[in-house]
Amino acid sequence: MKRKTFIKQLGYGSGATLFLPSALLVGGCSHTPVDRTALTEVDVPFLDDLGETIIPSTPTVPGAKATAIGEYIVLMYNDCMSQEDKAILVKGINELDRRSAQMFEKSFLDATPEQRLQLLEAVQTEAHTYQLEMEGEEAADAHYFQILKGLVLTGYFTSEIGMTQAREYLPVPGKYVACMPYAPKDKVWAL
Repeated sequence: MKRKTFIKQLGYGSGATLFLPSALLVGGCSHTPVDRTALTEVDVPFLDDLGETIIPSTPTVPGAKATAIGEYIVLMYNDCMSQEDKAILVKGINELDRRSAQMFEKSFLDATPEQRLQLLEAVQTEAHTYQLEMEGEEAADAHYFQILKGLVLTGYFTSEIGMTQAREYLPVPGKYVACMPYAPKDKVWAL
């Protein structure tokens, strides 16, 4: 072997020795989605962040995470949902995790708020399109995002924070007012 060829091959070998570990390290940073078979307490942080993306905190009102929305969703999943809706919801949450890994190479929990919102806006558009396509079908299943968003909205607006801070609270029984003054900046009433 000639000296030039030897030095050239030695340079390639050295470069590969330096490059390969860094390439493997970068490749190891991508997220491998979890394949859930059911929702459990382990999923509460994921569901909390999902709820917070749907109903975020504002300077004056806490968001869905403050209402422990993840615990509410797991409770409703375990105690109140049909087997068909449970299967749709778990499959959908797995799909969200997979799509986050594909789009951002990280889990939904590790994604930035902007990335989470981008993902959920895309999924909501798909859910709306699905709903329009299935209109008139008698045996059409709900889209998982419709189920998930319904749980977040119900859980939030039936919580103490949703009833007393996100809405104006008027305990019942109360007096009857035929014409209540209402300005565009006012919150909706929770009766």
